[in-house]
Amino acid sequence: MKNKKIVVVTGGSRGIGLAITKQFIKDGDKVYITYLKSTKSYFKEHKIFKSKNLKLIKCDMRQLSQIKSLKKILKKEGRVDVLVNNVGDVIRRSPFEKSDDKLWMDVFNLNTFSTIRTTLSLLPLIKKSSDSVIINISSTAGRAGGAGDSLHYGVSKSAINVFTVGLAKELKRDHYKTRVIAIAPSLVDTDFQKRNSTPERLAKILKVTPIARMAYPSEVADLVYLLTSKKASYISGEVIYLSGGR
Repeated sequence: MKNKKIVVVTGGSRGIGLAITKQFIKDGDKVYITYLKSTKSYFKEHKIFKSKNLKLIKCDMRQLSQIKSLKKILKKEGRVDVLVNNVGDVIRRSPFEKSDDKLWMDVFNLNTFSTIRTTLSLLPLIKKSSDSVIINISSTAGRAGGAGDSLHYGVSKSAINVFTVGLAKELKRDHYKTRVIAIAPSLVDTDFQKRNSTPERLAKILKVTPIARMAYPSEVADLVYLLTSKKASYISGEVIYLSGGR
């Protein structure tokens, strides 16, 4: 019989996070997801949220105090086997010259510091797992710089990539059985693109994207699931780019 994993997915109620949540629930794992803006009516619309193995936690991942509260809730499980740091956003598109300090602080707080704070807070529970994995959802913008209107976003994701590689080395040095991996998709067909990208912008990026289409959230979720399995037990400290080309 398969051992049930304890999984945490930040921003797990929508987009890539929801697809990841569905994958683990389907396999019988127990999943805790954080959300911020999703409403009761939204949760009623989707059958997945009725699963007895799914726990919903309202948590503003920009707030250290709320991340600490998340840790208190998870302590009763005694361990965390999989942490998926998924929450993030571009906040708004802006060329560097028109950006301001608030935009840079907001995007780093949401993307980079939420990942660092959540990982640091839950690390004691992660270490108690015999086969734990931390997956950080990054972006090809972390390598390409943000396509000319999102440098703030690209730099915040680049920091996540460096964090991934460095943490993996540190945990290996200290003989912990925790793997750390970043997944960096290009365009993914979610509300993120609908909110933040014009058709012209999408077309320009797709021209230099090898598969010439946006990825589906389920495809990212499939990779997350594979990387957390024993089949990928040799992978750690890597940033895996998906359909890159920008």
